[in-house]
Amino acid sequence: MCLCVYIGTDQNLEVGKFIENETLLYLEKPTEDELIGLQNKFSKKNIYYVGSETNCSCGFMYEKDEDLDDEDYSTASPKKIIEFLKKISKNENIEFYSCLEGDWNLPIESNIELNINNISLENYFGPNQLQFITFKN
Repeated sequence: MCLCVYIGTDQNLEVGKFIENETLLYLEKPTEDELIGLQNKFSKKNIYYVGSETNCSCGFMYEKDEDLDDEDYSTASPKKIIEFLKKISKNENIEFYSCLEGDWNLPIESNIELNINNISLENYFGPNQLQFITFKN
């Protein structure tokens, strides 16, 4: 089962498509089923699904392991989502939620606030299952 990452924003963002070997991050509008489970979690007017280089959100998972060489894991999509969140959070707080596919109706298990300007791969935020993050600038 794949991880799903969603963001909430008042901005109208451009949706796109996954292109193999080219795409590091893309946005889609959630399906009606997803929206039914997600709407009560977000306060923003727009909710977007965020996909990665894996054609799902799994490419955003990253945990630095001192026993692994840099070549053993991909940092491309995690770097891209950090850059993306910094860009879109300049004028508003961005809401971020992650769950496994189909678990949209499950309740939030942890809720945290982070300053996106303090985030790098060294202190990467996850994403973690059923976690809601508010990114502040």
